[in-house]
Amino acid sequence: MADDDVAWYQRLLDAQPDLVDFPWCWTAVQPLTKPVSVAEVARRLGGDPANIEERAGWDFEEPDGTLHLQQVGPAVVMCQTAGWEGVRDEALRWLSDGTSVHSSWWSDANGRSFLCYAAFGLVLTRLEYLDDDQASGEQPTALDEDRTPLRDDPGYPAQLAFVERRTGIRLDPAFLDQPHATVVIRTPIPDDPRPPGTHGSADPDLAAMFLLADESTQRSALRWALDLLADEQDLRSEPAVRSVLDALAQHWPTGEDLSRQMNALRARLNNEVNASPGMSPERWRHFNRMRAAEAFAATVTGSRGRSYPPDTLWYAQQAFQQRWPTIRAELWRRARHQRG
Repeated sequence: MADDDVAWYQRLLDAQPDLVDFPWCWTAVQPLTKPVSVAEVARRLGGDPANIEERAGWDFEEPDGTLHLQQVGPAVVMCQTAGWEGVRDEALRWLSDGTSVHSSWWSDANGRSFLCYAAFGLVLTRLEYLDDDQASGEQPTALDEDRTPLRDDPGYPAQLAFVERRTGIRLDPAFLDQPHATVVIRTPIPDDPRPPGTHGSADPDLAAMFLLADESTQRSALRWALDLLADEQDLRSEPAVRSVLDALAQHWPTGEDLSRQMNALRARLNNEVNASPGMSPERWRHFNRMRAAEAFAATVTGSRGRSYPPDTLWYAQQAFQQRWPTIRAELWRRARHQRG
């Protein structure tokens, strides 16, 4: 049963809390028309097979691009700490040449995750979570039947159970400690041209229309959407939220103090999510509220320089949920209206 699989992975993660506290990627590569080996996976991702070494365990502060690999029958499994080669489109295309690839990545720090399926050099389906209603890829619906029993479970154990359901390969807890092949990518596959941030890749049309608008139009459109979120998610009483809304009337919100206030608000709301019962309506309410706060935080210019407005749109989309198509249409209209 799927529920039994989820419970199995929940026990595994409970015993390995670092796997949740740090970004982590788990990938299964299965041969279709070409054999696959540890050396071949390393080569395809820009590593040198000659530099593969046997290593037990791993270090969550290891060099970027460190791959942990193991041959499992005809397949190869791969995991990365603080890396995500297994869910990069560029890497998936090379990795899936003559193979089938399923991969799960998550980052608990910002509540994000990805599930990917690729075959024959094509990224067929990309999900941001099991209940994602805006899947992307060459065949966005390819995973729908298999994910249906798990759609209402947003947790990481369900993602791992889903990968096992698709591949028949279970993440063996012994793999976490036993010696296995390890290699550091020295010449990673370069990124495709893409916009910075997240929303531009998810909705390039709206991001392009938004960035063509002048600054005043951008701020006005964001203020309209954030004003709705402040009421919908009961955030208007938060001083940092009021500061963002007040500032957007004239300029971009800025300042280290405001950044710290927003970070503190995000942390508090994230704690409320974690403290609520899993899969409960209460948990989803807290989750949407946290996403709304992140939309406000994304508008604030801190030590890293100017904000990138489409990032605000990505978090707002998560918070608005079913209302997003209507909100998106109005944002597009406001940005387009500037040019008549």
